Amino acid sequence: MKKLILFFVVFFMSFAVIAQISIVEPSDLTTDLNNTTIDKSGNPSDFEIVKYLWLINNGTENLSLKCKKIEVDVLAGTENVTCWKICPMAYDVAGVNPSAFISVGGVQMIEDFDPSGSASGNDTVRSFSGHYKPMNLDGCSLMRYEFYNVNDLNTAIASINIRFIHSSGPCTVSDNSISDLPEFKLFPNPANDVLVIQLDGLHNNQSNLTFSVVDVIGKAVIKGQLNTLSNRLSEIDVSNLNQGVYLVSLTDGQNTLQTQRLIIKR
Repeated sequence: MKKLILFFVVFFMSFAVIAQISIVEPSDLTTDLNNTTIDKSGNPSDFEIVKYLWLINNGTENLSLKCKKIEVDVLAGTENVTCWKICPMAYDVAGVNPSAFISVGGVQMIEDFDPSGSASGNDTVRSFSGHYKPMNLDGCSLMRYEFYNVNDLNTAIASINIRFIHSSGPCTVSDNSISDLPEFKLFPNPANDVLVIQLDGLHNNQSNLTFSVVDVIGKAVIKGQLNTLSNRLSEIDVSNLNQGVYLVSLTDGQNTLQTQRLIIKR
């Protein structure tokens, strides 16, 4: 009975943390956009299409958050950059850095929410903006932005999807593709000898998943089958890899489903 009570206490405490952050338009602070998809439209000839959003700490405790950008379905040839605390100078070319925490000079940016002892909290961070360069291409792209407590970089406590539209026709990218993707986690990261790939939320048709580790010149240095049964943890020997940055991709045999950056550090 005590274990059951403890479970519900932990569950509701977790829910309270997840619900603590709201994502809002600067012009509408009452509508919470957390865990939704919004559109931002422009023209192919625009230098960039920008979406500004604010994050509000609805609780009474201090929070320190990191922001992760994920390219869910991006148009090849476009570029993007994400501002979080500081705006990086260089844009990412679509597909080169598909999933990463926002960094400047190799340092992951952190925004601090400080309610300053206020009973109501409501400290607001105004530094987030998603920047997208259409590069004179006709089309659209779907980006996802996730926000993590610095004390737990495995579970997002807030997220939003932004569809950047610069098309003369209908936009074909959909956030349905997000719900169909399994949770794909790498740890430890940075890794040294052993990398663990964890899969959660698999569908019945996702039983033949493979992975590849690719170096900076695009060469696949490790390939293998992922464990989609039992505890869905796959241990990968990375002891022979040189120190540096790699991309780990999840595939279903035909298509690349997700890609994350891996750091090997000795």
